[in-house]
Amino acid sequence: MSGSAAESGAPPGLGRETPPPATFQHKLLTGLTDPHWYWLLIPAGIAAFALGMWGYGSYAGGDHSISDAVYGSVKLFFLHAAPQPENHVGLALDIARFLAPVVAGWAALIALVSVFRDRVQQLLIPFKQGHVVVCGLGYAGFEFVRNLRAAGYRVVVIESDEANPRIRTCRNWGFPVVIGDAQLSATLESAGVRRAARLLAVTSDSVANTEILALARRLADRPARSGRILGRAGGHVLRCLARIDDPGLCVLLRIAEFNRGDDQSVIDFFNIDAVSARLLLDKHPVQGTRRPHIAVAHLDGIGSGVVFQAARHWHDERPDDQPLLVTVIDDHAVDQVAALIAQHPALQEICEFNCCSPSMRDIDQLAQETDRPITHAYVTGYRDERNVEAALNLRRALPDAVPVVTTISRAYGVAELLEEKAVLGGGSVTVFRTLQETCTVELVEGGSLEAVAHEIHRRYCLMRPQGTATPPPWSELADALKDSCRAQARHIGVKLRSIGCVIAPLRNWQAKDFRFTDAEVDKLGTMEHDRWMQEKLAAGWTLGEEDRALKKDPHLVPMEDLPFEVAEVDRIFVRAIPEMLAAVGLEIVDVAQTAPRYPACDLAR
Repeated sequence: MSGSAAESGAPPGLGRETPPPATFQHKLLTGLTDPHWYWLLIPAGIAAFALGMWGYGSYAGGDHSISDAVYGSVKLFFLHAAPQPENHVGLALDIARFLAPVVAGWAALIALVSVFRDRVQQLLIPFKQGHVVVCGLGYAGFEFVRNLRAAGYRVVVIESDEANPRIRTCRNWGFPVVIGDAQLSATLESAGVRRAARLLAVTSDSVANTEILALARRLADRPARSGRILGRAGGHVLRCLARIDDPGLCVLLRIAEFNRGDDQSVIDFFNIDAVSARLLLDKHPVQGTRRPHIAVAHLDGIGSGVVFQAARHWHDERPDDQPLLVTVIDDHAVDQVAALIAQHPALQEICEFNCCSPSMRDIDQLAQETDRPITHAYVTGYRDERNVEAALNLRRALPDAVPVVTTISRAYGVAELLEEKAVLGGGSVTVFRTLQETCTVELVEGGSLEAVAHEIHRRYCLMRPQGTATPPPWSELADALKDSCRAQARHIGVKLRSIGCVIAPLRNWQAKDFRFTDAEVDKLGTMEHDRWMQEKLAAGWTLGEEDRALKKDPHLVPMEDLPFEVAEVDRIFVRAIPEMLAAVGLEIVDVAQTAPRYPACDLAR
């Protein structure tokens, strides 16, 4: 990103467009089925009936019986006009004979739409554009739908199980649900994938998710009948994101996509456990002590990620060669530690592992250690009830100053109780809602490189000269600026391919110290400036004295014509690429080994 990218309001470019406004058809359907109408129609119907009774009672000298008045008032709702006298029927009956059919007609329309609402929603799918197709309405898929709805997105859901109770909720929200197998092209077509902006494959079957994405890619490359390119209708790209349950496979699939060297790639993958572990430590970091001792209960997917991330941070920041103390609390702690070390052998050099059973006696003994007291406790696992039990036991045994954080996937009612009340007179338990924190709109938009986009913005904020306005935090950043950071993150693979490098899973603990040569820094900095400049020109910006209103920017010139301090910003971001990739578990590998890449190599020479 050029030095003025964030200042001058970078356009959406290759990132997300602002969610388009709801169509007239969608507004009409949602409005007709809004329950608030009943609070208006019921009083209006009662008023029309009462006015009819009053009007008939006073009509023609009041010689109508009560039954005649009731019968006449009811007939008004069916467009049966009141008899025409020589004199006017009176104000009450006059109002009733117009109000009653309006109420009856509106109620009939609402009833008709309600009965055939599901079919009407299906018929409106061809009118949707720029929507999100969510394949799979399990716990993760439903959380995505909930967050997308809160952010104002239009959604079409594909679900194979027609008995899924969440289908009714989605339809009540105005989101059509297509019943079928998303691995079939006909099903994706019926969900309007040709005009969609995003596709999420979040079923519980990783193989099915990859098949859905492969099919989406083929559809995206097929010319549409209208002559447009599928997935690029309306000037946007159909970006696809798939859930992969195996973290190792997820990393390999992501890397294969990154190393294609194409910033227009439409395929991305994520693992809920890996994303949750990173977000958990971001929100509740291991800090505030010179030598931390973390306890991790139930070393499942998230727990393994927490240990790995904590070890990586400790390796980068530790003041000496002391290992990170890690105590694993589980009935099968020894086996779990062995499996974790087998997956990440370098952990043996960084961490000192201890094993402890989850029994009350062993937890009490662990809490009573004074030479190596526990400083942070994390409870992870796939069973919420087991997590709650372990968190309560740790909270009871540990001092109040020691934070206890537990992950909970679905039992949010229990989560609220844990957060609101102290346990046995001690401190409270902090809850990390796994799906709620992970299945976010941010993940939909940024994919697996969302953390890199966050880091790009953070570094830009730190580089701001003193005396200038402080840029807003990421959560308050304009969508266009977020998209500019995401586009820069996606372009990293293109840059690295140009100098003979690829991205690989993090294995080298010195990966953040990877060095580019001066020539490579200049080349990659120029590529970043050119990418940014193309993004700006595509959005209608022109060269001129800076003016956001007129879309003019003085830096829309070749790299060699930029002021040194502006060009240096691009080079600074290039030098930070290894550290930013290491933060998300990736490293750079020089395929041809064209130069020494680490400080130790330089010293050896």
